[in-house]
Amino acid sequence: MNLDFNPDQRALLDAVERIAQHHEGLAVLGKSHYEISSSLQADLDGVGIFEAASIDELGPVAATAMILRLARLPQCVELVASALVLPLLAPEVPRTCAVLWDHRERPARWLPGARAAICVRGDSVQWTALDNSDVAQVDSPYGYPVGRLTAADALAWQTLDVDANELRRLWRIGVAAEIAGCLDAGLQTVVTHVRDRRQFGRPLGAFQAIQHRLAGAAVQVEAARWLALQAAHSASHADAASALAHAQQCTSTVVYDLHQFMGAMGLTLEHPLHRWTTRVKMLRADLGGAHAQQLALAAATWATEASA
Repeated sequence: MNLDFNPDQRALLDAVERIAQHHEGLAVLGKSHYEISSSLQADLDGVGIFEAASIDELGPVAATAMILRLARLPQCVELVASALVLPLLAPEVPRTCAVLWDHRERPARWLPGARAAICVRGDSVQWTALDNSDVAQVDSPYGYPVGRLTAADALAWQTLDVDANELRRLWRIGVAAEIAGCLDAGLQTVVTHVRDRRQFGRPLGAFQAIQHRLAGAAVQVEAARWLALQAAHSASHADAASALAHAQQCTSTVVYDLHQFMGAMGLTLEHPLHRWTTRVKMLRADLGGAHAQQLALAAATWATEASA
């Protein structure tokens, strides 16, 4: 894998960075465990950022890098379907789009306010347009809007001519990138905290035990980032499963350490840490969790070796 972005990718990511930096300072804390920013969504839509994956000079790598950066914002925005699934597989489906797996009736993130839903069941992929009356919001401790379809079977589902396995591959990449971005944001805010917070006359970050555990967390998060980018670059089902397996598996340990060193403040609405960590707690169960991704990795690896 070429570890450098091409000029077009760098230009896109510079634009994403400018938007992200602007909206980081506009986050509203202290009111809710998640925040949906309509102005952020409008800025992203206004420059066509979510079409990047379908442009040859940008492609899935740029889209994945964009997810990594935007997931670090305290505000949440629907990323995986918008940045990877829709531009590459279903451009006719409007955003915001929620994706349901196996069961139409189960709660899913991003259903409240969504204009469409995609349901993947086995090899079948269907979609339907939505309006607000089709969705009931669900109370949730996670850092996303969560809802369920009120009358799922009564909706006008249409078949999408889409390879379900390809959709799963892109979904794994996107979720892995979103986990990595959230964990990275949480890690950076905790590193700042332990550098500035003093105990026993010394910064918390001067204690070796804290340094070691945060260094271990940094290794896990950096690995998650590069595995997601590698999977986007290679278009390999095995790489996608590996990326999501690692991201989901490292979540529990990293989140525990982040909250351990931030203390109770990290659970308050006035601090953004809980926004990132509650998101990843939901994402770590996506597509069956790390164990399911490890099984998918084994199946994809053996299939590749058998065909060689």
